Amino acid sequence: RQVPFSLVGALHGVHLFGAAAGAELRQAATPTAHLAWAGYGNSITLIVLSPAPGPSGPALARILDSAFGAMVRAPPSIN
Repeated sequence: RQVPFSLVGALHGVHLFGAAAGAELRQAATPTAHLAWAGYGNSITLIVLSPAPGPSGPALARILDSAFGAMVRAPPSIN
C-alpha cells in the first residue's frame, strides 16, 4: 500500500518548519509507513520511507548513513 504524497509532503513541511525554529524531526510514523530524515552538512537532507510494518528507528538511520556514504564515496584511484 502506498503512502499518499500529500502525507509525505506534509511531514516534510513539519520537518522544515521545525528546522527553521531550531527543532529537529528525525523520524515519524503513520499507520502505513515510517519516515526518517538525516541532514549532512548544511546542504543535503536525505529522506527514507519504509512501509509499516517494516524497518524503523535505527535501521532507517543506518540506511540513510549508507546512502550518504555511497553518494560521497571517493572513486578508486587509478595507478
